[in-house]
Amino acid sequence: MRAPPVPVPRRRTGARPAPHELVFVGVLVVLSAIAWLAVHHLATPDMRAGILTGAARPGDSMDGMDAMPMDESMGAGLFLGTWLVMMAAMMLPAVTPVIVRIDRLVRRRDGTSMTAYTLAAGYLLVWAAAGAAAYGLFLAFQSAVTAGDSAAAVRTGAAVLVLAGVYQLTPLKRACLRLCRSPLAVVVRHGERITAGPSGALLVGVHHGAFCLGCCWALMAVLLAAGMMSLVWMGVIAAVILVEKVWRHGERVSRPLGAVMIALGLVLLAAPSLAPTLT
Repeated sequence: MRAPPVPVPRRRTGARPAPHELVFVGVLVVLSAIAWLAVHHLATPDMRAGILTGAARPGDSMDGMDAMPMDESMGAGLFLGTWLVMMAAMMLPAVTPVIVRIDRLVRRRDGTSMTAYTLAAGYLLVWAAAGAAAYGLFLAFQSAVTAGDSAAAVRTGAAVLVLAGVYQLTPLKRACLRLCRSPLAVVVRHGERITAGPSGALLVGVHHGAFCLGCCWALMAVLLAAGMMSLVWMGVIAAVILVEKVWRHGERVSRPLGAVMIALGLVLLAAPSLAPTLT
């Protein structure tokens, strides 16, 4: 005798978001918009330039080379402050849907409230800490530009593009992206810690941010090479991150994107004069 089928709970469709969710999303949207405006007003032409877009092309005069190097006066403090503003602008739109879903799952399971803002703060703390490594990479790119060999500078950026593309194809990238996209996995593993208090929610935000860092660090390296504060390149990288994390088929984007990055990097290694000038 066959066992009766196990009833499958119906998914709620068309459920309205709770008021606190609307407030949370509104706050993050406003913060993200402010961050984008801050980047627009703070960025100078040399800050928008990168070794893939701002260095002089082979055959250009030294006057052109002097016009577009990255800002030599940018110290660690200014860089880290700018970096945090950039991360708020680029990452908050991508992380908002995930945090909202975590909030819903925790409330349904335990019936208790949680601090979504603390989760977001923990998430941004990870990216703020990553700014130290980004600053080291920024200095390396800066040295490549100021060395005076524009072709070598472009090839350095092209090598970064190739390495980033290779990383897009790795199992580690896919694993980090899968965990970064899954609110259910966060709740299953850390639900009790989240509901324990603000410190627990902050630690879980850091934990989730670490997977996001593992997912996106290579794309950020490409951004530094293309132009750290270029709104165009920031928009391109932010769109890629948003698609990978939020779109239903986002995981399928990584491999084709990696192949394109590798191909473009190899082209620029062979012909650095083809580097784009869009900043």
